[in-house]
Amino acid sequence: MARQQRDQPKRAQPKRGATTGDQTTRGGWAPTGVAAERRANLVTSPGAKASRTRQRLLDAARTAFARYGYLDTTVDHIVTEAGVARGSFYTYFESKTDVFRHLAALIDQQVERDVVSFDRRDSGDPIANLRTSNRNYLAVVRDNADLYHLVDQMAAHDDSIRKARLRSRQRHVARVASSIRRWQAAGWADPDIDAPITAAALVSMLSGFAQWLYVGGDTYDEDEAVASLTGIWVRACSLAPPADSGQT
Repeated sequence: MARQQRDQPKRAQPKRGATTGDQTTRGGWAPTGVAAERRANLVTSPGAKASRTRQRLLDAARTAFARYGYLDTTVDHIVTEAGVARGSFYTYFESKTDVFRHLAALIDQQVERDVVSFDRRDSGDPIANLRTSNRNYLAVVRDNADLYHLVDQMAAHDDSIRKARLRSRQRHVARVASSIRRWQAAGWADPDIDAPITAAALVSMLSGFAQWLYVGGDTYDEDEAVASLTGIWVRACSLAPPADSGQT
């Protein structure tokens, strides 16, 4: 008589490509389990101790990447530098790639804090605001030269990082285009220039100059660079006070 097979309970499998928010593993599987749930909770509502430990790991990863390069850095390098147990790393980050992406996101956060606030000003002197914005942008690249270098390296090997870099540039261009349109509407800028194309060219000029200066090895005086860069923006947009403003 044929052997009857016992009914076996089926093991639940995560759906390939399923997401928890926008988070998936590199293989396309949704993160599951206690560690994944805790990581998600720590992002939205971290306690003081958790915030300190997470920051220690980020700082340690940044040091390790600078010392060994991304490809040769290991999780052991990071936890040794941070002085925490290996298991603690996976409480906060899924992988070495995950912690790198969090570090790379710091650039956009600093740009948002230190540069975009000036781009969004509706009042005041646009030229003075632009000068401050350009100075702050150079400072962001200077202070994060190690991360810019790593992002350049990784963009050639990781398509998700390349796409994130492109999205960051597109956001920067869109912000500048919005500023140009605002200047045009207020009578400060030439109404006939194409705002998106002018913005793309100016962003390329500024970001390229900054990365060559602080990452590529060029040497220029920063104050002189800010003055020259701002002058190029002013001439490109024909920025000048409106005729009825009383300003000269």
